[in-house]
Amino acid sequence: MEWVLKGEELAGKIFKKRHLPFSVVVLAIAASSYFVYSQPSFYAQAQEERKIETGNGLRLFAGYGGLAVESTDDLKYTPAKEIRKPKGIFQKKNDEFEKELYAIVGNHPIKEMVPFIAEKDRTVAAFIIGIAKKESNWGKRVPTLNGQDCYNYWGYKGAGEKGVAMGHGCFATPEEAVNVIGRRIEQLVNKNLTTPSKMVVWKCGSSCAATGGQAAANKWISDISLYFNKIVKKEA
Repeated sequence: MEWVLKGEELAGKIFKKRHLPFSVVVLAIAASSYFVYSQPSFYAQAQEERKIETGNGLRLFAGYGGLAVESTDDLKYTPAKEIRKPKGIFQKKNDEFEKELYAIVGNHPIKEMVPFIAEKDRTVAAFIIGIAKKESNWGKRVPTLNGQDCYNYWGYKGAGEKGVAMGHGCFATPEEAVNVIGRRIEQLVNKNLTTPSKMVVWKCGSSCAATGGQAAANKWISDISLYFNKIVKKEA
């Protein structure tokens, strides 16, 4: 939104000059539009249209849908001349990633979490998917509380909003689950635990001997790698 506001400011300054030829107005709109659209599209959602009264008989409309100018008092200016980008240019970046993850998880319970997982960094998302497959078969083996799914598909033992159930954290919603697990994995990734072999601490803690030995650890690494590599390599 910051870039749109800058574009508005630039266009507004230009339009406050009175008696500009129509060709100059069109060029000014084009320049302002280029300024807005040449910036990285970090904010892909459409924003509310903003209206600027320029004080010289022109009204400027600005928003992520485009820029437009119309006359308030002179019919020689064609109303609502617009400069727009092609439809779909501002689609969310994670749309394709969502489709990719849906194709991987199929009809497993974790599919309910895909929109939230797709918002994460790809490496973090790859661990979320890989670990959930190993620890719960993507939500088919889970702790429950009063017969309700705790949405803990990763063997996570920290408390969730609903506390702890069956020795594991119990989350209130799929979104809470993904956010808590995502933050924890992100912390580990930031400590350079960026491969399944390094991330084995998720299973082993301080010692793999206490959780089935090295053979079990190696199997965990192998199983996580299957989906981790599939997701991470897609980006490359």
